Amino acid sequence: METFNLDPRQLARIEAVHRWFLYQHLYAAACLFDAARAGVTHVIVENDEDVELVQPDRRIYLQVKTRASNLILSDIDGALSRFAAIRQEHEEGRRSGSCQFVIVSNSAPGPEFAKLITGKEWPSDTRLHWPQSPAVDEALPLPWRTIADGFEACRAAAETLPFSVLAPETLVWKIAGRMMAAAGGIEPSSNHTFTVEELPALFEQLVVQLQDFPAPPLRYRPQEHEPNLANGQRVRLVVGLSGAGKTSWVSQTALHTSDRLAYYDIAEISGPALANAVARELAARIFGSRGGKLGEILLPGASGTEILFAIGRHLAEDKLTATVVLDNAHRIAAADLVSLVGASDQLQFVLLAQPSATIARIEATLGVKAELLLGWSNETAAAEGASLGCRGDFSDYERLLKITGGLPLYVQNALKIAAESYEGVVTRVCAALEDRTHIVETAQELILSDVFDRFNDPERRAVAALSLSDVPLTQSEASVVLKRAFDLEPEIAATAFRRLRTSGTIQIFGVDRFKIHDAMRPLGRTYLSDAGGEHLQNAREAIRDLLIKALPNDHDRQRVFLLLRMFVALGNVKPLVEMATDEIFHELVIWNGSS
Repeated sequence: METFNLDPRQLARIEAVHRWFLYQHLYAAACLFDAARAGVTHVIVENDEDVELVQPDRRIYLQVKTRASNLILSDIDGALSRFAAIRQEHEEGRRSGSCQFVIVSNSAPGPEFAKLITGKEWPSDTRLHWPQSPAVDEALPLPWRTIADGFEACRAAAETLPFSVLAPETLVWKIAGRMMAAAGGIEPSSNHTFTVEELPALFEQLVVQLQDFPAPPLRYRPQEHEPNLANGQRVRLVVGLSGAGKTSWVSQTALHTSDRLAYYDIAEISGPALANAVARELAARIFGSRGGKLGEILLPGASGTEILFAIGRHLAEDKLTATVVLDNAHRIAAADLVSLVGASDQLQFVLLAQPSATIARIEATLGVKAELLLGWSNETAAAEGASLGCRGDFSDYERLLKITGGLPLYVQNALKIAAESYEGVVTRVCAALEDRTHIVETAQELILSDVFDRFNDPERRAVAALSLSDVPLTQSEASVVLKRAFDLEPEIAATAFRRLRTSGTIQIFGVDRFKIHDAMRPLGRTYLSDAGGEHLQNAREAIRDLLIKALPNDHDRQRVFLLLRMFVALGNVKPLVEMATDEIFHELVIWNGSS
C-alpha cells in the first residue's frame, strides 16, 4: 500500500514527541517498580515535572529528555528555570523537606555541557543522569539509550515480582498505560499520583485482571476494521468460526485496555450455575485485596445476581466499570445469560461465540446484534506471507483469502504449508488446495470437518453443490441447483438452508441471496467430488443454466466470471467463443481488465 506525507519533517517531529512520551511513561513505570525498595511513598507523573518521587523527608523532581544527539544546555533551559522556582518553594517553607533535581536523558551531555555540570556554578542539588553516568540515587533507575532497552529493563524488573502467572511484558504495558492515563488526569489516578501503599493492590489488580486471559500471539496481525475491546456498549456479541481469531483478538486488545478486565471460558459451566460462578470469581478478582469491601459483597447465602449487583454498586462508588469476556457463549442458553448481563450497569460483557442456532436467540433475548471479525486484508496476508518467505502478487493473496475465508488461522496455516511444501509460491498452494491435491492436511480442514460431520445428509449436499458458486444465489436458484445435483425437493432444501444459516455456514447478502462461507467451501468441494462425477456434472450444469437464463437481466460481473468458469469446467468451448463476440460481454469490459 502506498503511503503519502505532505511534510516529512513534521512527521519526524511528531514521531519524536511520541517516542519521548513513551520513554517517559516507561521510566515512570521503572520508578514504580523500585519505589518500595527505595523508600519512596508516592510517584507523581506530569505535575510540576515529568516525574516526582516523594520520600518522607525530600522530593526528587525528574525532567525526562530524549535526544538523537548529545544533550546541550539549551535543551534544558526551561527545566532549570522551573527547578529554581521549585527550589524557592522549599526554601521558603511552602513545601516540606529537601529537594533534589535530576535531568534524566537517553544521551550523554555534549563536551561543553559536560564541563558546565562539573563546574562550581552548577547547582549542587541538580544532577544529570544518562545511560553511562554514575548512579545518582537508588530510587532512580539507570536511563536507557532506546525505548527497546527501557522496555527490556522494565520487563526484567516485572519478572522479579512475586507472581509468575502474569507475563512480565503484559504487566509492563499495562502499567505504562496507567501512567499515560494518570498523566492525562484520568481515573483511577486523576490526581496524577500512585501511592506505595496501593502498589501491592495495583500489581495484584493487574494480575487478577489478566491472569486467565490466553497469551496473545507472539506476532499479532490486526484484522480488517478491527474493533476495540471496550467501546462503551453494555453487551456485545462477537461471532466467528473456530479459527476466526476471536481469542487472539481479545487477548491482544486486552493489553491496551485500562478497564478492569476478566476472561472466562464458560464452555464447561452449566447455564443455571453461570451467574453464581462468574459473580463469585469476579468479586474475588476485583476486590480480593480489599478485605472490607469483599466482605460486604460475598455475603453468606447471596445468589449470583445479588453478588453481581453488589459488585456493580461498589464499582459505581469508585466511578469504575469492569469488562467481562465470556468465551464460548454459544454453549449457554440465552435465557441463562439474561440474569448475568442485567445485574449491573457497571458491568460490560463481551460474548465470544461460534455460529450456531443459539446466536439468533441471544440476539433476540439480549437485544444485541452480532459483530463479525472481518478477517485479514490482502495486505495483512501478504505481510504474513513475506515473514514466512512466501511469494505472491495481489491476485494470489486474493485467491488465498477466498479459499480460507480470510480467517487468520487458516491463512497462516496455508502460508506455512506454502513455505514448507511449495517453495513459498502462494499460487501453487492455492492451486493445490483448489484441486485438493495437497498432501498436508490444513487446520481449516481439521477444524471445520468436525462441523461438517455434524450436518445431516441434505445439509452436506447443500454445502457440496453450492460450494461451486463463489457468488450469492437466490433461494430459488439454490433450490434448482440442489434439485438437479442431488434430487432434493425444495422443501427439504429450504430446511437445510435454515439450519446452515444458523450454523454460520451460509452467508446472507441483501434480502434473498446467500452463498456458502468461503472457509467451508473446500470441504463441500471434497464431498461433491467424493459423491461421484454425475453429481458434480449436474451441479455445474445447473449453475451454468441459471446464470445463462439470468444474464440478460443481471449483468453482475462476478456472475459472468462464474459462468465462464462453468463453461471451462464443462468443456463448453462454443459458448465461450460466442460470448467473446457478444455486445453485452464487451460492455462488461471483461477483456480490457478495467473492472
